[in-house]
Parts: sequence; structure tokens; C-alpha cells
Amino acid sequence: MKKYNIFIVICFATLLHSCFDDGNNFNYQTPEVITVTGLNASYDKISQSDSLNFKPTVRSTDPKADFEYFWGIYETNVQGYPPKLDTISKSLTIKYRIIQPAKAWILEFAAKNKHTGYTKIITSTINVGTQFTRGWYVLKDNGNQSDLDLFLTPTTIVPTSSIENVYSLVNGKKLEGKGLGMNFESTYKSMVTGTNANTRAMFIFTEKDASIINTNTVKEIRPFNTCFYISPTVKAPNFMIVGSSSDYFVNNGILYSIYTMSSNFGVFGNAQMRDAINSPYRLSKYYLTHTNNNPVFFDETSSSFVSASGSSNMLNPITDATGTAMSANKNNKTLLYLGPKGITTFEGVAVLQDKTNPALKILSVITPSTTAFKMVNDTLLNTSKLYNAVNYSANVGDESMLYFVVGGNQVWSRNLVNKFEQLQFTAPAGETISFIRHRKSTETGYAFNYVMIGTTTGSGTYNVRMFTKTAGNLATTPSVTLTGSGNVTDVFYLSPSTSYGTYPNAY
Repeated sequence: MKKYNIFIVICFATLLHSCFDDGNNFNYQTPEVITVTGLNASYDKISQSDSLNFKPTVRSTDPKADFEYFWGIYETNVQGYPPKLDTISKSLTIKYRIIQPAKAWILEFAAKNKHTGYTKIITSTINVGTQFTRGWYVLKDNGNQSDLDLFLTPTTIVPTSSIENVYSLVNGKKLEGKGLGMNFESTYKSMVTGTNANTRAMFIFTEKDASIINTNTVKEIRPFNTCFYISPTVKAPNFMIVGSSSDYFVNNGILYSIYTMSSNFGVFGNAQMRDAINSPYRLSKYYLTHTNNNPVFFDETSSSFVSASGSSNMLNPITDATGTAMSANKNNKTLLYLGPKGITTFEGVAVLQDKTNPALKILSVITPSTTAFKMVNDTLLNTSKLYNAVNYSANVGDESMLYFVVGGNQVWSRNLVNKFEQLQFTAPAGETISFIRHRKSTETGYAFNYVMIGTTTGSGTYNVRMFTKTAGNLATTPSVTLTGSGNVTDVFYLSPSTSYGTYPNAY
């Protein structure tokens, strides 16, 4: 599992106890009951703007109760150091301006009855954000350079306003090349606070450039050249992803990694070798990754699936599981698509084409592991819509469905169980589909489950239509539509509660 510390409640209870003077020694006859009201389970606050302003009500069954109070705040999900509980008030009323960086924090309130020595502790989650930490990020390009648009969602998942070209607005430059994708890392190591510490970061990559940005500010942490201890001679990013215990960067088909279970500085190490004799390899832009498993890649040179660990300097071969329909190694195939099918389970969907007989295309449902690989194959008929598809997206964690684009303007679905294909969406005249993806989130107040379809018009504008679905079938009209200039290549919803595992990484 990836790098999360377990908070031991007794440690904080001990720390809180030390915050109070305790000279009482009583013989308890009836257990005292202290109740605290007036505090919510969670709050959303903007850093450097909002404040905590509370006065809870405290009651006790002890008629002689005499209270003293404590307020503290500490960071959640720290790694590499113990959480620090900062005292912010010792009165019943708290008036405190939020100065913490954007992420989830725990506010702790304690009321101690000096008469009995009994203490009641209440906690609330404080989701700290900035104007940049909640909203829809759209990666778009003009054919030569890429930028980000941010659609702000202060109260619901539906945006109320937008900031165009927010990346270049903050950093004074655009990213070279056509956009490829974005992925999120909640514990990326950087020096943005003056010390090497966890930083909520976004990985952005294009065909010619890459950038790691601080999601609190959108300011670049590392440009392409400083992402590596030894920068690659060829600047051709494929993707950056988060996997179990490691971060990965594939550039020009070669894998680089950061092992995140040990001390690191957010810099990718040397290129991993294919094997002990350093055979040539080139990884496909498609992959599978999961929070509990090493990622799976496809070596286009040998037509073989491989896995990797950030703690190794060499890719790992994958053997064939019992009952597999196709070998994972030297299968003479070209990978047309590979994407996640499950969230809690490690499953994938692949579309492959035979190198010797290009007319042979295969749809495969994959159950991988780091050592063995099972593929359940379905040979595609040339009369099927999927046979001529582009821009695929599996239905992740819900129905067993694959969505795909046909003819540049239609989205179809294929049921992976009964092979039934159905037209789901036709783009309006003059629009070409450039992007499709299924994403969902269960965040309270901002939950969504959308199939997102991005189109580009002849005038150089984009539309991202987000559809709900029933039994895998898209609604007639979108729930949310984002509009801007350029060609859309990825869409990502960011909030203070977003973690590296909120959405499966996928191309």
C-alpha cells in the first residue's frame, strides 16, 4: 500500500492531556457524560481568506462542572514524520484565520471538567482550499502549445465561472506540444514550503513537454529538465502516473521512477533496464496502474506485457496464468488500447491488433498481477463498430462496458458480456470528438459519475459534455457542459479531498 501513516488516537489523547494541568483525584460513582453541540463533522475553507469562528455548547451531567478548553489542528496523511498538533486557542470561542496550505486537516476541540478530570474530545475535518484547489481542470492545446482552463465550482459540481489559460497566467509560459494528459499525486515531495515535504501536485504532460505543478497555486514545481537526476537526451514525454509505492515517468518509451516508500526529493532516477542484458524496449502510451499493485506496461519492441517497481532498476517479466487465452510475452500484437476496468479490483480492458495479420483485432479483458497474467479474448468481427474504433474509455468500476469513438463524431458502447453495441452520442454538425473518459467521485456535496465527451469545432473552440448514465447508457442531455478555446485532451476534477486514488490513472 502507498505511504499513509496510521494516526494512533491514544497519542493525541496523551498530548491533549499534557495541554491541561491535572491535579484531580476523584472516586467516580456515576460516569460523567459531557456533550458538545454546535460543531459540524466537516467544513470547507479557503486558505488566507476564511476563518474558523465557533462557539460550541458544552454540557455535563456533573452539576459542579467547571470547564477549561483546548483547540488544536493537525495535518492528515503525513508521511516521513509524525503529525504535529498545533494549539490555536484555549477558550470556548475560537476565532482563527486559516493559514494552512490546501488539503484536509483535523480540527480538534477538547473540553475538560476540572472538577472530575474528565475530558471530551470532538474532531472536525477542515477541507482547506484556494481558488485553484476546487474545480474542473481542462488540458487543451492549439496544435502547437498546451494550457489549462479552470472552471470554478464553489458550491456544487456545476461551475459558476472560469479562469482561462490559468497555467500560463501563473507561470508566464505555455507547455510546448499537443496535450496528452493529467494525473494527481497527493504526497509528491517538494521544497515549496522551504523543507522537503508532501505537496499536492498535478502531473501535466504533452507530446513535447511536461510540468509538475503545486495545486495550491498552479505554480510550476519542476519543469521537464529538472524532473530527472540525469535529464533524458530526447524530450518526448508519454505519461506520468502514480502507482503502488512509486511515481513513474515514461519518456520516449523508457521508464523512470521514484520509490516513494523511502526518503526522496521528487526527482526521477535513472532509466530502468528491460532485463539484465539491457535489451532495447519501448513502452506503449497505454498502461494499467492500481493503488495495491505494481503497474503493468506493454513493451512495443517485444510485444510483451511487463510490470515495474520503483525500487528496482529493471522491468519485471510477466508469466501466463492458467487459462489465459493469449501469452503475455512475445504475442506478436500491437496494443491499440489498454485501460482500467475496476477501481477496487485490478482489472483492465485491451484492444490488440495482430502484426502479421492486421485484419485480426482482439478485445481482451485482463486480470493482471505482478507475476501472472490472464486474458479472456474476444475476436472482433470486421462488421462490429468496435473494429474501427478510436479514443476508447472503459466504464471504470461500474457496468462492464467499453465506450469508443467511431467516425470522429459518434460515441458507441459495447457490453463486454453479451457483445451488444449501441450508439450513445452523436456530436453536433461541425464538431469532432477528441476526448472521452469515465470518471466519478463520491465527495459529499460534489459527487458525480460522468462519461465525459470532448469535442472541437472548426472555429477552434471545445465543448466538454458530461453525461450521467443508467445501466451504462448515457442520458439524452449532459448534466454539465464546459466550453473554451482549443482542442481538449483531458479533464480532471480537483478538490481538497482528492487523493492519488480518487481516479484510476489512465491514458
